[in-house]
Amino acid sequence: MARASQTVSSLSCAALSQTPWLMLPSDQEDDSTDTRCFFSLAENKIYKIKNMFNGLPDTWCVGSSHGWMVVLDQRVNPLLFNPFCKAKVELPTFPRELKPSVGETYFVEQLRKVFIVKAVVLFVNQSCRVVVIYGIQSSLAFCKLEYNTWTDLGDEAKYGSIAVWDFRNPFPTKIISPSASVSEVDHYMNFPRNKFFTQSYLVESLGGLLLVDRIVGYFVNSEGIAVDEYDLLIHEDTQPLVCPYRTKLFNVYELDHKQETWKKVESLGDRVIFVGGNYSMSLSIHDLEECESNTIYFSDDNWNQVDEDYMYGGHDFGTFKLTDGSLETGPDYCSKFDTPPFWIIPARR
Repeated sequence: MARASQTVSSLSCAALSQTPWLMLPSDQEDDSTDTRCFFSLAENKIYKIKNMFNGLPDTWCVGSSHGWMVVLDQRVNPLLFNPFCKAKVELPTFPRELKPSVGETYFVEQLRKVFIVKAVVLFVNQSCRVVVIYGIQSSLAFCKLEYNTWTDLGDEAKYGSIAVWDFRNPFPTKIISPSASVSEVDHYMNFPRNKFFTQSYLVESLGGLLLVDRIVGYFVNSEGIAVDEYDLLIHEDTQPLVCPYRTKLFNVYELDHKQETWKKVESLGDRVIFVGGNYSMSLSIHDLEECESNTIYFSDDNWNQVDEDYMYGGHDFGTFKLTDGSLETGPDYCSKFDTPPFWIIPARR
């Protein structure tokens, strides 16, 4: 396993300078579940990898970072997978105290999509570590590849709470738990709770900590207007209107450590941010190609609604410009993407 860890580390280092790609499901002309398409921002081009999950049927991705994906198999067992060189590293199975009991097949399928909120791969001193946020309470657990076990950090999060952990030491330590919170006035002044919800991301940027709030409408019509659920079915129609959830706005805040307050960020300067099911990234446009500065690139990680309707899900990806607040969504606004798109940095061979 230590040898596998060294292989993982060397591959990841070769990937850090490249522009992220967006991993998409197989296109309509190819029904193979093992085929994936990758959209290159730098080249404005789509690549296709066939038999990508050869030997790994019916996997579900729960995170991507440094060119690696963290996926769950049919029995909710985790493993690392590099789609570009087909490398695979098995992770220890989740212990009983971390994983709910597995019953019917339907339950397992639903469990895979909500059990792990996010998984991140970290490389520290040639050692590979995987950290997961799991369960209803958004608890933390991690494993080191050289040890065949998961360690629960016993840190059940309260709604809206923030914690920062240092994984550079042999055992992680919590170094900060800011008490500061963003005023709900900022969140809901123009976005009532019955029509919108907020998805938040923590992003390290130039040594500072950013809070990125993504405001999403539960039901958004083709004109971009959020509507109430009861408006979807009117008496003239026998079928409800199709109004998928859709991202409407991003707000960015930076933590003032001394004052323990969040200050709104009006500009990212020459930085860009990538958020979604992937490892949240803040990158310099000087290291990237064809990326616009002061822009947030987002993909769909709305796990609670991604399978709510057979006509849509995984569709909510695009770009948001802080300069003017303009938002551009993917070409297929009302389509089903199974599995949802993920940002991933391609690893060079």
